[in-house]
Amino acid sequence: MTAPNPIAARTLAVRGAGTFLIGVAVNLALGWIALTGGLVASTEFFRYPPIVVWTLLGTIGAAVIYGALTRFSATPDRTFVRVAVAALLLSFVPDVGLLVAVEGVTTSEAVALMALHVPPAITAMIALPNTPFGR
Repeated sequence: MTAPNPIAARTLAVRGAGTFLIGVAVNLALGWIALTGGLVASTEFFRYPPIVVWTLLGTIGAAVIYGALTRFSATPDRTFVRVAVAALLLSFVPDVGLLVAVEGVTTSEAVALMALHVPPAITAMIALPNTPFGR
């Protein structure tokens, strides 16, 4: 094991910004496809501004977690990927909750919302660590 090696704030900011830009571009494209293709039966929660905001919040969270792991973990890349996968799976829970608890939310809307969590998560696992996917 090696000692923690903190990532430079500027490097983390650049990688985080790249993660956001790629993630939001893919998510907006997926949103456009879903909305114009009629793939989403309801759009109460599936709208462009929340797609941007939630993608931003998720990528900021990922960058903060990765930055912390570089300061406190001997294996930050591998640990980050494990945390990111767990966070991705947990991020589906609120969308399932919407489906179950909010009248009018359709299965297609909940599934589409869950699908929007995947591109930023994968991008974060590639762009933030020094070794993509923690390898």
